[in-house]
Amino acid sequence: MDKPHQKILKTHLTRPIRLVIMCTLITSFFVISPLLIAYASGYRYNFSKHRIVQTGVLNIDIEPKDAKVFLNNEKIEHRIPFNISLYPDTYLLTIKKDGYKTWEKSITINSKQTTYINYFNLFKDSLPTFTNISGIDQIIGTPNANNLLLLSEAPNNKTKISSLSIKENIQNILLDNVNILEYSFSPYYDFVYFIISENNEEKLLLYDLNNLTSATTLNTGIKDTTKIQWHKNKSFPLIIEENGNLEMLSLTGNKKTITEISTTTLWYVDQNEKVWQYQNNILNSSDKEYNLQYQLSQIIDINKTRILAKTNNEFVVYNIDTKNLNVINGDNILFNNFNNSWIIFSKSDITEITEKGTINLQYRGEEKIKNLQLMDEGKMYLIATDNELKILDVDKYLQFPVLSKTENNIYFNQKNLQLFYIDEEENNNLYNLEF
Repeated sequence: MDKPHQKILKTHLTRPIRLVIMCTLITSFFVISPLLIAYASGYRYNFSKHRIVQTGVLNIDIEPKDAKVFLNNEKIEHRIPFNISLYPDTYLLTIKKDGYKTWEKSITINSKQTTYINYFNLFKDSLPTFTNISGIDQIIGTPNANNLLLLSEAPNNKTKISSLSIKENIQNILLDNVNILEYSFSPYYDFVYFIISENNEEKLLLYDLNNLTSATTLNTGIKDTTKIQWHKNKSFPLIIEENGNLEMLSLTGNKKTITEISTTTLWYVDQNEKVWQYQNNILNSSDKEYNLQYQLSQIIDINKTRILAKTNNEFVVYNIDTKNLNVINGDNILFNNFNNSWIIFSKSDITEITEKGTINLQYRGEEKIKNLQLMDEGKMYLIATDNELKILDVDKYLQFPVLSKTENNIYFNQKNLQLFYIDEEENNNLYNLEF
C-alpha cells in the first residue's frame, strides 16, 4: 500500500494544470505587486469616500513621552515619538496627561506631506505659589540664570537690592539703601549692572547672576546707559566710554582700551572689536560707510549682513547685502540666544529679525501686549495683556491661558521653566508658577 507522500509524488501534472498554475502565478504577480507598491507609496482605499487616496503622515514628538494622544477623541495606541499614516482630512488632535494642561488643535493632513507636531512640552497644570516675599517693585533676571534680583523700596527714597535663588527660593540682601540711577541686564550672558550714586560719585556695579558673592565695582562719571554697551564677549562683557576712550571691562575689573573716540558721537563696537560711529545719519567704520536715513538714538547690533538700530520710537533694520532699509514699529526688544535673532514687540505685533537680516512678522493681534517673555527657541512666548497672562505659540497659532488676571512685572526663567510675577493688588507679593 502506498504511503500518502508517495501518492503525492505520483500525481501527474498535466499540461492544462501546469498552465493554470503558471497563469495564476503571473496574474498574482501583476495584481498583487502594484497593490503592494501602491500601499508602500501611501495609497489607501477610503471606504467612506469610496475612492483611492494617497495618505499623509502625522509625526508627533513632544514631552512628556508618556502623554496620551487622541485623534477625533479616539486614542492612538502608539508611544511618543511616532509616525502614523492618515487619510487627507482635518482632525482634532488632543494630547493630554494627568497633571498637565491639555494641548488641543485642529490639524490638516495633506496627501504626500508630513505634518509635524514636535519639539514642545506640555505645561504643568499647577497653581501659583507665594514665595513669602512682599513689597517687591521690580524683578530683574536673564533667561538662564540661577538667581534673579529683586528691587524694593528703602527709606529716604532709596532702593534695596536682594537676590533670590530660583531652585532653593532663598533670599539674600545684596545692597540696602542705595540710589540707583540706571540698570541693565546683558542680552547675551547672565550679567547685570547698576549705576548708583554714592557720596556724590557714580559707581558701576557689575554682577554675575550665577555667582553673586561679589560685584565688580568701578568708580566712574557715567550717569546713564548711553555710554555703556553690552558686548558679546564673556570675558569682557561691557564696553564703556570713559575720558574719551572706549574700554572693555572684565568681570574681575580689568580694562582693555580699544580706541579714542569723540564724545559727541553715537558709537558701537561689534563682535570683531571694530568700532562704528554714527553722526548725521551716517554710520561708518574704518573701511565702511552707510547712510541709514534716520536719526538714531541707539545702535543695537551690527554683524556682517545687517545693522539693527533704534530711533526714538521705531527700529531700523538695514540689510548690508541688499541695501534695503526697513522700519519696524515697536517699543521693546529682546535677544534670542537660541538662534541669535532679535525679537521686537509693540502693543500688537511680534517681529523676528534673524541673524541674516530676514524680517519675520510672527504675530499680530487685537489685544494689547503689555509685556513679553521668550519661553523657548522663538516659537512660544509668555504674554501679559490687559486682561490675562497667556502662552502664545506663534508656530502652531495656539494660545494657552495661564492667569485670568494681568501682571505688568513678569519674569520667565527658561532654564527652570518658572514664571515669577508681582501681584500689585496683594502688597506687591512675589509669586512663582512652575511649568
